[in-house]
Amino acid sequence: MMSFTEDLLVDEPLDFIAPHLPGLTDNEFWAPEQAISRKPPESTVPPKTTRVRSLFLSDLHLGFRHSRVQSLLEFLNRYEPENLYLVGDFIDGWCLQSHWHWQAECNQIVARLMDLAKSGTRIRLAIGNHDNFLRLPMMLRLIRQCDMLEVAEEFHHEMADGRQFLVLHGDQFDHYERASSLTVGFLSLFYEGMLRVNSVWSRVTSAAIHGNGSFVTRMKQRLSSVARHVSHYRNQIVRHARHRGCDGIICGHIHAPQHIEIDGITYCNAGDWVENCTAVIEDRDGELRLAWL
Repeated sequence: MMSFTEDLLVDEPLDFIAPHLPGLTDNEFWAPEQAISRKPPESTVPPKTTRVRSLFLSDLHLGFRHSRVQSLLEFLNRYEPENLYLVGDFIDGWCLQSHWHWQAECNQIVARLMDLAKSGTRIRLAIGNHDNFLRLPMMLRLIRQCDMLEVAEEFHHEMADGRQFLVLHGDQFDHYERASSLTVGFLSLFYEGMLRVNSVWSRVTSAAIHGNGSFVTRMKQRLSSVARHVSHYRNQIVRHARHRGCDGIICGHIHAPQHIEIDGITYCNAGDWVENCTAVIEDRDGELRLAWL
C-alpha cells in the first residue's frame, strides 16, 4: 500500500511547481487565490447536518464538464462524517490539458472538505486512473504540507462492528485500462459523447439527467458488453478482497453503484457523480447503505 513515506517525497522547495502548471483563464483551479489558497472561498453550510461514521464518495471528476458538482456540494453539506473516503478520480486530470471546466462549485467543494478536515473528519483519498498525477512525488509533498488528507493506493477500514474492508478505486481490475492508448481514447470520446446526448435528451424530454432514469444509464443497460464488463470487474475485485483477508470491499471506477454479497464478501461500489450521484454510508452501528441523491 502506498503511503506518505520519505522515499516517495522530494526534498526541494515547492516554488518550482507553479511555472509548470497549465495556463488557465476564467476557471483557474491552480491560481493561488483559488482552491489551494490558505484562504479558500467560503461555503454555505446548513445549520443541521447528519452525523455518520463514514462516507465513501467515488469518481467526483472535478474539472470535468459533466461532473454534477452542484448536486455533490448539496450532498456534502448534509453530512458530518467521522471518516471521509474519496475513492479515486477526485480531480479529473485527463481534462487538464484540454476541456478543463473548473466551476465555482468546485472551489466550494474543496472549501467544504477543508472545513470537515478542520472539524476533525479524517479524509483519505485512494488514487484513481483519472487523478494518477497525485502519485508524483511533488504532489505527495504538497498534500503532506497541506495536512488535510491521506493519499494511498488502497486503505484498510475497520467498520464499527469489527468487519475489515478494503477501500480502493479499482482501475487496476479493469481490462480496458490495459488496452492501447488509441482504444482508451476512443472509449473516452464515445463516453463523453453519450453524456452530451444525455444532457440534451434531459432538456428536451424533461427526463432525469442522472440515475436510473437517465439516457446514458438506459443505454448502458441495453448493452450486453457493458454487463459483461461490470461482472468481470466485480469478480476480479472481490477475489482481490478475499486474497487480502477482508470481509468486503468498497470501490468505484465503473460508474455502477451496487451493494451486494458475493460468496461471503460484501461488494460496495460507491458509484459516481457524473451519471448517478451516489455514495456509500456507514452508520454508527457499522451498517452500510447505498445513498442516492
